[in-house]
Amino acid sequence: MMNQEELDPKEVQQETPEQVEAPATEAQEEVQEVSVAEEAEKANDDQVRTVEAEDDHEEPKEQKLQIPDFDALDLEQSLEAIKQHVGSYPPHRIKGIVESGRSRMLRELNAQQAEAKEKYLAEGGNIIDFRYDQPMRKQLGAVYGGYRDALRKHYSDLEAQLASNLSTKLAIIEQIKELPTSEGSAKEKYDTFKALREQWNSTGLVPKADARNVWANYNHHVDNFFNFLRLAYDLIDKEYKNNLAEKVAMITELEAMVEGGASSELFRALQKAHSRWKKIGPVPREQKDLIWERFKAVTAKIHEQREQFNENLKARNEAKIAAKRAVVEGIKGLTAELPTKHSGWQKASRALNEYREEFKKIGFVKSAENDAVWEDYKVAQREFNRLKNAFYKEEKKSHRESIEKKRALIELAHSLKDSEDFGAAASALKKAQADWKKTGYVPKKEGDKLWEEFRGACNHFFDRMNGERKAREKQVSAANKAKEAKLAELKDASVASVEDAVRLSEAWGAMGSPNRKLDAQFNAILEDKLSGLGLDKSELERTLFEAKVRALVEADDQQGLLAQRSWIREETDRAKKELHQLENNIAFFGNAKGNPLLEAAQKNIDVQKARVEELVALRKLFNSLLK
Repeated sequence: MMNQEELDPKEVQQETPEQVEAPATEAQEEVQEVSVAEEAEKANDDQVRTVEAEDDHEEPKEQKLQIPDFDALDLEQSLEAIKQHVGSYPPHRIKGIVESGRSRMLRELNAQQAEAKEKYLAEGGNIIDFRYDQPMRKQLGAVYGGYRDALRKHYSDLEAQLASNLSTKLAIIEQIKELPTSEGSAKEKYDTFKALREQWNSTGLVPKADARNVWANYNHHVDNFFNFLRLAYDLIDKEYKNNLAEKVAMITELEAMVEGGASSELFRALQKAHSRWKKIGPVPREQKDLIWERFKAVTAKIHEQREQFNENLKARNEAKIAAKRAVVEGIKGLTAELPTKHSGWQKASRALNEYREEFKKIGFVKSAENDAVWEDYKVAQREFNRLKNAFYKEEKKSHRESIEKKRALIELAHSLKDSEDFGAAASALKKAQADWKKTGYVPKKEGDKLWEEFRGACNHFFDRMNGERKAREKQVSAANKAKEAKLAELKDASVASVEDAVRLSEAWGAMGSPNRKLDAQFNAILEDKLSGLGLDKSELERTLFEAKVRALVEADDQQGLLAQRSWIREETDRAKKELHQLENNIAFFGNAKGNPLLEAAQKNIDVQKARVEELVALRKLFNSLLK
């Protein structure tokens, strides 16, 4: 295809590069390019801006690589992603990816190091001695160092290439400059020019400082050459038609894509179209303005869609940021009211994991707020974990105290399980069982083990006590039957002296298993048998009591002795109570003498005092017999 400069010099009207709004000449079309990335922010509805000369001859821009969502990756995955890109793409194409991944990794590595330092200092360490080895940081440094070396080499090679391109293009300009005066036919010169133009287009960029002058010199000498080729009308006309057909096809394709709505593919297609437009060359003059206006119109439509696309993208990003902030607030809410039990923290931990999954699903957001939200997210998690760790630290302390209390109760149970003092031991163990419920919670596995040991010791004692009680009940039942038989015999027996009564009392005491009802019946029958002997009642009671106690002591009948002690205590308490009541009642009579009621009351008081003294004497006798 022929460049714009191949127009018939008679029909070409040269325009300056500064003319933007006026219809573009075919020569100006060669330098017109619309950058999709720039027009998203700068394009107006009725204007297509030109690109400065130093941007001319650029190859279509390579498609940008998508930056991985490093926020959703852990350190190992982030490093692997960086390695893959470094090994798969030229260094200048992955600068944003490498720097983004490195920044994310350093942020987390620094946070880990700060957390370790905080913990080290909290445990009493000296900051001078603090060391924290991070192999991942060393691996990142090695990969990043290799990448930087490759990037420096790339720019060094690029600088050399630009210098080489400049030399090549200057040589091409000199050859085009000499074409009009060289030997050969116009056809040959034109063929030579096409070869030089092809070489020019394939040479590539030159240093930016030289681009404008080189491009201006090239256009100047191309114009001079086409001025020389005034007679090449047939070739130019054919070239114009081919260029027109190619531009129409390109515009038609863009118009069809516009109907499909905004998309990244559409924007990249527009960028490629503008890059290609300036290389296609001129079209017939009568079609030039029409085809250019059509191209500007479809470009404007795409820019409109681009603006709406960016607004929608911004709204989606804002919604994602809002969703992420909601997650952060949700995590903070988990510790607004701190759980007081293990189950509560388990529930909160499950909720935290759900929030983490939700945060990951939202994904990376291309927004200036993303880093701030990420930091808030990390801070909220660290605060949750700090409070959770503090709770379990205190729980462990509480568990230790509860375990110590339970072990003390276990030791008590073991010390009492073989005790013969069933009453005292039973009371102590029942209290220990009640105290066990107040010792607090311990982990189930260890708590079950301690409980089994404690319960085993208690069961051992109560099994012994129940067995002893059943044996004693059997013994008491047999003794009561023997006593009942003895009472039946005593009713028909004769008691001629105190000695007979003592022997009967000793025999009765030796039978053991005290029974107040049967003992009272025995005492009543014995007193009735002795009533005819004219003996003093109190002396007889003392003699029989002494005989009974001696028999119990010789038989080592602790239950019987306990029953006698209880009888003395109860009888004494009852006698004292009656004496106290009588003394209170006599106060109502005053000092009136000759009052029969007063005399009777005083007599009762004297009798009751004597009874109290007799019982006190019996208690002393009982205590002396036990020694």
